[in-house]
Amino acid sequence: MIRAASLLLAASMLGGCISLLPEPPPPPRTYVLEARSVESLPGAPIDAVIAVAQPTGERAILGFDLIWRTGDTIAYVDQSQWSNRAADALQQILAETITNQGRFRASTRSGEARADYEIRWEVLDFEVREEDMTAHFRADVRLVAPGRRIVASRIVDTSAPVSARSSSVAADALARAAREGSARIGEFAADAALAAQEDAASTGSH
Repeated sequence: MIRAASLLLAASMLGGCISLLPEPPPPPRTYVLEARSVESLPGAPIDAVIAVAQPTGERAILGFDLIWRTGDTIAYVDQSQWSNRAADALQQILAETITNQGRFRASTRSGEARADYEIRWEVLDFEVREEDMTAHFRADVRLVAPGRRIVASRIVDTSAPVSARSSSVAADALARAAREGSARIGEFAADAALAAQEDAASTGSH
């Protein structure tokens, strides 16, 4: 009888220990960063292939995490992540955007095919800012010709409002800012390449 009571007490204590173990955290919510629908870009077609390099920038903003900035402090949005590294996703978004805009003969990621021009860019901001509850995308963009000659450069800055403190709302706003930024980069690259070609033709005719 005493032995049975001891076993019952031990089992009860063991059960209590198990119940005190922390619950495993829920899996992070995963958000897709992609181009989606892109409008065709008006303007003269450019008989050239353009390559898109992978963007450079701070590792914190180009990784898997969604960034929330308060003043000079950055934090990761809890239990949330992109389905791919932001650097890879942003490169793919820009390449797809330029293809769908239809100004260049073709667009590709750097290293996949020979190209007449290359976009090299540094992502300066890709974050939600607490101060204005807005998702910001900002990039220093350079259009480069063969021989590493810089044809043109521009800072592209876009934003999208964040209506609530929600990871899904923050992810959607960041994606919208990135897509708008890619559209502007594509327009800048097309106009700069066309101007360069026209200038070369004018110089060659003299």
